Amino acid sequence: MSTDDLYKQFQLVFEQYYNPLCKYASSFIKEKEACEDIVQDVFVKIWENRRDILVVEGVKFYLFTAVRNNCLTHLHRGQRRPVYSLTDMDIEEDTWPVSTEPDEGELVNYKALLGKGIDQLPTKCKEIFLLSRLGNFSNQEVADNLGISIKTVNNQLWKALKFLRNFVKSTL
Repeated sequence: MSTDDLYKQFQLVFEQYYNPLCKYASSFIKEKEACEDIVQDVFVKIWENRRDILVVEGVKFYLFTAVRNNCLTHLHRGQRRPVYSLTDMDIEEDTWPVSTEPDEGELVNYKALLGKGIDQLPTKCKEIFLLSRLGNFSNQEVADNLGISIKTVNNQLWKALKFLRNFVKSTL
């Protein structure tokens, strides 16, 4: 690939994945600026190794794995920051459903309720759920990315969805 082709490919990857990666990073780290720095560092590494990475089909796997690992490293280095609750995140309205149906005279905020439920999921279950739903990975892609079986992914997603349904029902 020529340098111009690599630059165009880099632009496409950046535009497609920057915001989803920032949202994914914010599920680990509370500070928006730190999340953006982590994602930008990943893209800098991609640009530095563009000939090797941009031509690979699995660049999406690389991006989400690199962001996750960099977030964990950031937290591990003693720069511990509180983990974001999804209720605190600025999530686009089309990402999470918000109900406008009144419940005993009040509006129910399903987005906030869902965020509270997700916060209560076990760590690995939460990670699998976020990769699947926020990262838009298929179950097979999640399994490959985390080095686990697809059956484990299916079971964890089933447990997460069952827990979240029960959580919403019991809260309402």
